[in-house]
Amino acid sequence: MIAETADLPKIESRMLRWMMLLAIIGVAAILAKGRWQVGIGFAVGAALGVLNFHWLWQTGNFLMNAQSAHVPFKTACLMVARYPLAFAALALLYFSGWVPLLPVIAGLLVPGGGVLVESLFMVGAGLSHKQTA
Repeated sequence: MIAETADLPKIESRMLRWMMLLAIIGVAAILAKGRWQVGIGFAVGAALGVLNFHWLWQTGNFLMNAQSAHVPFKTACLMVARYPLAFAALALLYFSGWVPLLPVIAGLLVPGGGVLVESLFMVGAGLSHKQTA
């Protein structure tokens, strides 16, 4: 039922907005405490997490809309390179000591928060639709 009425591009754009909002609120709260290195780490993690979500969403859309079994080179590269790039970024931050690693990992969880908020939004919309129907 949701699949029939859901507008996936709108859902994706709302989820990305929720993720950005959660990241901004998180960074602002951390910076308000005067912890600029932790704030930068959280921002880097959130940016990597949102980028990973965006790539995953694009890849899923492409694969669902593909009319053939041939996957373009760019899509295949993004599928294969996504996690090694994220791990390389984490390793660079860890070994360089520029920012603490734990806030970066916490920032990587921002997409999960965005998906949770969007799912609550959709449940609320579904409940209000049932009440009016």
